Amino acid sequence: MPLSRYVFHYLLLLASLAPLPSFAEITTLPIPDQGWGITFDAPKLRPVREADSNDHYMYSANANNFAVTLNVDTPSCNGGEAHEELLNCFWSKASKDPLINPATVAKSCNSQYCKLSYDFENTFQDAAIKQKHVHYLFAYRGRWANLHVAVSNPRESDLQLLDKFAASLSYK
Repeated sequence: MPLSRYVFHYLLLLASLAPLPSFAEITTLPIPDQGWGITFDAPKLRPVREADSNDHYMYSANANNFAVTLNVDTPSCNGGEAHEELLNCFWSKASKDPLINPATVAKSCNSQYCKLSYDFENTFQDAAIKQKHVHYLFAYRGRWANLHVAVSNPRESDLQLLDKFAASLSYK
């Protein structure tokens, strides 16, 4: 293989490991048949999957090492319109995941949502892998929503994007 091809493949590899660009754009996701939507500031997302049924909506997209998944469902545990009830229901199941580093778990609630964050830590081919996960959980109009954001091997600029995402999140 000519040297120029090696250089090209090396540059592609470096680009895939690069941090997310510092710019973001407003993304709005209308929830089908619900009369409301979610808006947030994120890197330009590439949709991966979208599914809609009578009682469930799912959207998944990514931008390099930044991924967003939205699930909107009817409540799956006893409870109602309180964000905390959704957090407790979700965490009762998610907390069993052995990849979650318990020392990184943080939970908080405000009037708009409950936020759950944690890190996955693992190794692959002798290389350490870290994923920062943040769930924005909220009850709205009889539905429970889980807006999940994950960043693989986050750098400081990626963490700043997560802060910008949180500050811009709204639904109506």
